[in-house]
Amino acid sequence: MPTQSSEPASSRRAITDLIDEQRGTFLVQYPIMLVLVLSLAGVAAFALTGFLGYKDDTGIARDLFQQSWLLFLWFCALVITLQISIFRDASLRKRLIATLIISVLAVVLVGITYFTKSLPDFIQRLLQTHTLIKFLASHNGTYTVINFGVLAIFWADTIRRWIRRARGGSINPSVNIGLGARGGTQLPEPTMQELVSGDLIAGAVLALLLAGLFSVGFLPQLVHPQGVTVTECMLSWPFGACAGGAGVSDPPTLTFLDLLQTLIYLPIGLLMLALSATLSGFGAVEGVEETTEHANTHAASRARTGAMPIAADVAETVVVTLKAALDRRLRLLVGNLALSLRNVAWPGLIVVATFGLAELATNVEGYLHSSKHFSDVAFYILPAAGWGAISVLAIVFSAALTLFQVRVAENTLRFLGLIGLIVLLTFWIFSLALWGFNQLLLLTHALVIERHPFDPPGWTTGISLAALVLFGVSRLFRRRGQPAVAGAGSRASSSDAGTTNAS
Repeated sequence: MPTQSSEPASSRRAITDLIDEQRGTFLVQYPIMLVLVLSLAGVAAFALTGFLGYKDDTGIARDLFQQSWLLFLWFCALVITLQISIFRDASLRKRLIATLIISVLAVVLVGITYFTKSLPDFIQRLLQTHTLIKFLASHNGTYTVINFGVLAIFWADTIRRWIRRARGGSINPSVNIGLGARGGTQLPEPTMQELVSGDLIAGAVLALLLAGLFSVGFLPQLVHPQGVTVTECMLSWPFGACAGGAGVSDPPTLTFLDLLQTLIYLPIGLLMLALSATLSGFGAVEGVEETTEHANTHAASRARTGAMPIAADVAETVVVTLKAALDRRLRLLVGNLALSLRNVAWPGLIVVATFGLAELATNVEGYLHSSKHFSDVAFYILPAAGWGAISVLAIVFSAALTLFQVRVAENTLRFLGLIGLIVLLTFWIFSLALWGFNQLLLLTHALVIERHPFDPPGWTTGISLAALVLFGVSRLFRRRGQPAVAGAGSRASSSDAGTTNAS
């Protein structure tokens, strides 16, 4: 388990910080054994994935390693280690448990649906026969429960915040991570009208996303259980005789129902936003009772336009007030959008990150089994880098949304940047070690069929070595410049001392 560094604090730190941003050092210390185990496990995962799982393999090598599940599990272990590091403080234990539960469920879900060919025979038989798993995957009630379950979670959290706001409480769920207001996402408290309109627009966005997710053109590409074909009727309301329509007797599709909700929530939310802004405009010319919210804006507008003709004064006051009102509402709208979708978004981001790790592992395996030509870099390495970046950002922003703290994302990304630099400068050594092991197997004819997953070293090895050389040269020039400056300073001091003595 990672532990907190014992270095003295040079500035205020958050309990989620992983790196001292001023000194550039880690604030979390990992046991040496953990680092060694993760490193050696990664080498073993790359080696087994590279040497086994080819199309011409037979027996257990084909059945067990034809998919890159070992690399996938290793990447997931790294992600879980990062999550434990972020939520290591005792006060965040409940959030850590919730995050780990969602992560484990995501690993199991993606593992079962993505790596079906490498699963043990008894699990494959369960997926192929009429068992609970296949029943759930082929029954339209499953997708209906998921679709409306997500919406129910959203509206339950939204109504809870409405009740808190109506009672005069704060709706901002940000957690004190040790920095007070500095570390949080401190939104101004919205009025009830602003809160309701923003949440309705957020609900419309969520329903629109679900409409695209549960469409027959998208979901079957994402979820394709073995032996199950996802049809339009499976993505429809579970009651009634389905024939692909959208009537009462012919149940509507989930996409139709979600679009229907979108077109209900969005106009009402925009209408409330427009009415609130209109009232601000009337308040600017004292057409309605002025509220505290706009009093300062109206006073500033009158002060700027008091010397103007009356018509221009009124027009200028209305424009300035409407601009201030809309600016406030747009800021609140963006903040409330993240706030409203928070409890839905952070688990979803973990699932997206886990799926991205599966794609990353698959592309790495494809590159190891390729001939290492430049076209293979474009076909495998670039998609792998893209999926890796998506997974990293999804995990980081999931943790930030869990606590609703921007500081979590900022500090964690700096931490991962330093980790990435260490890996970049040392990757070529691991690559050469695996190349030497590859040569040993070729020399001793230990493999029935010659395999060259690490021979010759790939383009990534050259990039890593070039980065080390460039970094070393820059450090050398920097160090050469420092003694010269120090020597010039000492000579200047000696000259000053001699002048003083002479005088």
